Amino acid sequence: MNPSDPMPPNMTPPIRCVSVDVEEYYHVEAAHRKLKKSDWDHWPSRVSASIDKLLELLDERGVRATFFTLGHVARRTPEVVRAIAKAGHEIASHGFHHDRLHRLNPGSFRVDLLDSKRSLEDLCGQAVVGYRAPTFSLVPHTAWAVDVLRDAGFEYDSSIFPVRHPAYGVPSGPDRPYWVRGPAGGRMLEIPPLTLRLLGRNMPVAGGGYFRLLPLTLMKLGLSQSARQQRPAVLYFHPWEFDPDFPKLPLSFTGRLRTYTGRGLALGKLRSIVSGHAGWQTMRDAIRTFKEQADARPVFDLAKARAIV
Repeated sequence: MNPSDPMPPNMTPPIRCVSVDVEEYYHVEAAHRKLKKSDWDHWPSRVSASIDKLLELLDERGVRATFFTLGHVARRTPEVVRAIAKAGHEIASHGFHHDRLHRLNPGSFRVDLLDSKRSLEDLCGQAVVGYRAPTFSLVPHTAWAVDVLRDAGFEYDSSIFPVRHPAYGVPSGPDRPYWVRGPAGGRMLEIPPLTLRLLGRNMPVAGGGYFRLLPLTLMKLGLSQSARQQRPAVLYFHPWEFDPDFPKLPLSFTGRLRTYTGRGLALGKLRSIVSGHAGWQTMRDAIRTFKEQADARPVFDLAKARAIV
């Protein structure tokens, strides 16, 4: 079947989730070696205005989303977290300092994770049960994070991208919800971002730079394909992607290309994506269905990057 074919009319629309990685423009990975954490608070905060735009659009379309929020954002702009929660959206964790898991170890990750969880829960008044690692950095080398997440009381993770990418990705990972196992035996529900299966490979079409730099048709093809296959579709965005005027950062040429391109068109593209579909849910609201789907699949041993029965 061609990826552009519509979903047959007798099929039940699958679950679709909008997720937002709530971070400032200066948190981007491209700026990691250019800016010190101690300099962050000297840069003007821009996240609040972008979140307001997103909340307004989501409210217009009746969409409830999951906001993976940095602890640093919660500390500097607590009103942002309160506004998201007040609008009826899910608050989840994106860690505290936007450190890729490669720069942490089990001990430092646990501190970062729990500091984030406590900060967010104190502000939003709801349990924080979901996590997403910065730049999808949960890979075989950092599989120990699964055990830490489980011990910290999280119910699901959305950090393993089943694609090939120089900085992240687990190409052998499933493209739908599954149970992932850490090296110490901890088991966690994993909810991967949307991919488009094309020419025998998974194409990343869930959001971020792929959303801004590539034709919107690819994301729509991914949504259509996932609907036909009855697999959930998880999309992700960042507040700074909807802010065409944030201050220029000291980035490399590649970093500038990935960070600045397409911001002026992003809000209209998102409006096109969320319009005309009634299946949008928060990841927490869909967790029961996700677990049932995961129960039907083999457990995935991340450290070995293979499926085990």
